[in-house]
Amino acid sequence: MSKAPATESATCLPVTYKLPTGPASCKSKKDICAIGAPFYIKDINRLCGGPPVLQRVTIISEPSTGGDPGVFYCVAWTGSANEISRDGVLLMNAPGYQCGADLVAPSGNRDGLGQAIVFYDTEQPCTPLYPGTRQTYPAVLDYSGLDNQQAPTYVCLSEHLGA
Repeated sequence: MSKAPATESATCLPVTYKLPTGPASCKSKKDICAIGAPFYIKDINRLCGGPPVLQRVTIISEPSTGGDPGVFYCVAWTGSANEISRDGVLLMNAPGYQCGADLVAPSGNRDGLGQAIVFYDTEQPCTPLYPGTRQTYPAVLDYSGLDNQQAPTYVCLSEHLGA
């Protein structure tokens, strides 16, 4: 006697989009726990085995200057990726449609001028923009492919999703 194929409901968990009040749907654990996923579930760390793990982003191009206070940074994904790393271009003050993920300040960290601090020498606990999702996650920017041999920097990324 053969076993009946698993039904979608057996592998599907009820979620909402970004917020507890967002549009409801049904997703697999793999989809919910994926880095950058916008699916809200109340006990996401318990479901996924803890908070998001540090991701490596290999920077293949960066702006020529460090920018002024108030500069907005993001990463444009280049499409190259594997299980341990994604390639990206660090952008400064780019329009949102060019960005795959924004660099965000963990826990609202600000400098003496009130500007958001987004680059660190050590890994930071990233405060999710949407708690209960995997949309915000810690990352290390690896500049080893660039000529300047800049030391890696730690950031919190929040994936761009939707319009």
